[in-house]
Amino acid sequence: MSAHQTNSNETVILGIDPGYDRLGWSIGTLTNTYSLITAGCIQTDKKNDIFTRYQTILTELSVILNKYHPTEAGIETLFFSKNTTTALRVSESRGIVISSLLNAHCRVFEYNPVEIKQAVTGNGAATKSAVEKMVIMQTNIKEKNKLIDDAIDAIAVGITHAVKGRMTKLTERLA
Repeated sequence: MSAHQTNSNETVILGIDPGYDRLGWSIGTLTNTYSLITAGCIQTDKKNDIFTRYQTILTELSVILNKYHPTEAGIETLFFSKNTTTALRVSESRGIVISSLLNAHCRVFEYNPVEIKQAVTGNGAATKSAVEKMVIMQTNIKEKNKLIDDAIDAIAVGITHAVKGRMTKLTERLA
């Protein structure tokens, strides 16, 4: 997997599905259309203490940022579960990610789950499997079984940012 070469009309987008056990990420480009470059997950070791796990996220995210140099990032907002410890840990993970993105001079945009489902499927109440099917269709992923759900979710966030970003740029041109 080599670093992607960009042209001046191309926006490199990092999509993030936050987590502390697994953090999904995707890299895509936007010119006239969105093109997926790569995607994956940062997986932390459950046997390690939480701070070692956060360090893993920070280190691996830094490698991605240095390799692909995204200029914009979309990150999913939290879906609060009944487990407050999990919600807290995911919030802390998001803070690490957002701080890293800002330090890399990457513009950060947040999207809630309904916005993501709407942008990817056209239905804000779509099921997880419907989102996955549309992500696969829109990106021509050949080897879905090599990507886990968190990476698929991160691709959906990247697509959402591409759709929303394209609309924002169009609106700015018309103004």
